[in-house]
Amino acid sequence: MKKTIIKLTILLGLTINNNLQSQTISFDTFTLSTNSYYKDTTGADFSSNGLTFRYNWNSSWGGYWESGSAYTNVADTVNGTYTNLYGCIPGSAFAGNNYATIQSGAIIAMSNTTTAVSGFYLTNTTYAWKEIKNGGFGRKFGDTTGTGSGTSIAQGQYPDWFKVLVKGYRGGNLLSDSIEFYLADYRPAGVIDDYVVKNWQFVNCISLGQVDSLTFEMKSSDNNAFGMKTPAFFSIDHLTIQSTVGIKELNNISNIYIYPNPTKQTLFLNYESKNPHELNIHITDISGKEIQNYTSLSTIGNNQIKLETENYEAGIYFIELNDGTISKTIKFIKL
Repeated sequence: MKKTIIKLTILLGLTINNNLQSQTISFDTFTLSTNSYYKDTTGADFSSNGLTFRYNWNSSWGGYWESGSAYTNVADTVNGTYTNLYGCIPGSAFAGNNYATIQSGAIIAMSNTTTAVSGFYLTNTTYAWKEIKNGGFGRKFGDTTGTGSGTSIAQGQYPDWFKVLVKGYRGGNLLSDSIEFYLADYRPAGVIDDYVVKNWQFVNCISLGQVDSLTFEMKSSDNNAFGMKTPAFFSIDHLTIQSTVGIKELNNISNIYIYPNPTKQTLFLNYESKNPHELNIHITDISGKEIQNYTSLSTIGNNQIKLETENYEAGIYFIELNDGTISKTIKFIKL
């Protein structure tokens, strides 16, 4: 698998309080028999820890799960057809017994409108993974003989890809920031960097900030006149949220910005300080692993800190600025 499988839009920051308590939704609060899934022919939504997962059932043609989310523990990693909509390709939850499978367009609503989503784990469903790897209704990714919608590239391959966009709403308005995660990526020339996600991967959602609902949009390079041919499903587990009540801005510094973003080697952090003080700086990757940390002595007025990122792997990183009690997180991309 290539080093970078997550790409996000560029946005300066979410202000957070380190003392806030987080809560994780694992779907194990729901009772299921072995190899089964949530099914409600009345189309009732289901809820857990203040989150409501929208669910729709269509009674036409014998009845089917039309849209939304469904919690499940299906362990089928063999059946890659539409008769296995709920199973994930790892064959089990990230941890525990249950996970959830989500369709494109699904909505998760927050009962507390002062909620931030820290992140969640996701992976491909068995249905989508098998279609991408072997073909079926859709084209086998990387196929050199099919009639793909993409433009051919080196070695005759189509630059195939399959991704999910995580979007947030606040006050009923769609936020400008979104999080983009590639569940499969065959775009680079050659085959060495091609991949289809087969295990659980963490998606950091902290840059969305306070939201009252999440929605998911799936896109693929394989389409026809009627829409996407790749199965529009993925699975999630261990969704972590936190309350944003009491969030405050840093008191001592203002006018924070970084450039260039994205960066290839050197990143400059600029800010204004009201008084001399120590500023703690922590740099973490998309999984939360700390890459670097140090303390800077700020002076009154304009300050600039030079950050060398030459040895960082390509991907998404976060700079956390902390004055001891309050912190601010800024996202940047290393090319």
